[in-house]
Amino acid sequence: MWVWLAISFSALLHINAAYKGPKWQFYFFKPLTTGLLMVTLWQHGLSHFYQQAIFVGLLCSMVGDIFLMLPRDRFVQGLGSFLVAHIIYSVAFWSQLTSSMVWWLPAMLFGGGVIVFLLLLPTLGRLVIPVALYIGMITQMAWAAGEFWLTTQSLMGAFAFGGALIFMVSDSVLAIDRFRGPYHSATAIVMTTYYLAQSLIVLSALMMASA
Repeated sequence: MWVWLAISFSALLHINAAYKGPKWQFYFFKPLTTGLLMVTLWQHGLSHFYQQAIFVGLLCSMVGDIFLMLPRDRFVQGLGSFLVAHIIYSVAFWSQLTSSMVWWLPAMLFGGGVIVFLLLLPTLGRLVIPVALYIGMITQMAWAAGEFWLTTQSLMGAFAFGGALIFMVSDSVLAIDRFRGPYHSATAIVMTTYYLAQSLIVLSALMMASA
């Protein structure tokens, strides 16, 4: 319980600093929050492949966190770090399937991904291909998590799918803020949904540790 309070407090301090400062608080608490999630998972053990993959995905996410908050724009590097994280998360989710896949799910998810891409397309410029690849990968990651839930009907799968869907929301808001024009509440929405998504994915791994 206490560790989740610490994670929540760290995330809150980062979000508050994004609007009000100080700068050191902004830079310190963003990676610290992801780091606390990693420590939480580490303490419960990494004996299963699923837990190991989620841990490595969190590590890649932390690298992406650092790239995206640097004063000098490192958006492409941050995008690449999270792309790798989503690949690793996808492998973890696909590894948990226990029966045949449900084919209506990818149609719905990729349909949503196409809508977001078309919304961003007029302002993407030279980033068309990287952004398209990223949207495709995060959508595929959500599909993997959804199949995990639908084929196992487990709470562990529900946490994974919920985290993946919220991750899509977080990245969509981030992309709209960056490419369609910034708005004041974007940071609060992006970071709140981001940490909630990562927490749910970690919870899915913790459930395996306690099984």
